Amino acid sequence: MYRLAILLLLLIPVFSVAETDGDASMRLSVKPVLCIIDNRNPRCESAFLVVWESERSDFYCLFNDFGEEPLHCWIDEQSGRIDDQRSVDTSFSYWMTDRDTEKRLAVIAVEVLRMDTGDRRRKRRSRHVWDIN
Repeated sequence: MYRLAILLLLLIPVFSVAETDGDASMRLSVKPVLCIIDNRNPRCESAFLVVWESERSDFYCLFNDFGEEPLHCWIDEQSGRIDDQRSVDTSFSYWMTDRDTEKRLAVIAVEVLRMDTGDRRRKRRSRHVWDIN
């Protein structure tokens, strides 16, 4: 099962650039975009690096799914970055807006993957070497 997780990590890029919804000049990237949790680690605790840039200077705000208020806003800027420390157990998104906060200029999703071990050998009770029953 852990080999599958490693394979997924190799196939899914750790650094991802968002597709833009409405503004082709906005680029948003988040690192990492994948967190793996299991029974031993039920929450993903990570610092998410969010970097954005635009072709024009304007008023921009960064939001995520955890609240209605923006994480940070930039005034008359063309680029920005923020480290967002999170402890999550479900997938979520970051997005950028301009003055019209209803219109998302760029969106990127962070996936949380649960890896429950299906290996029954780990769940079996171990027996003592001299136990012959």
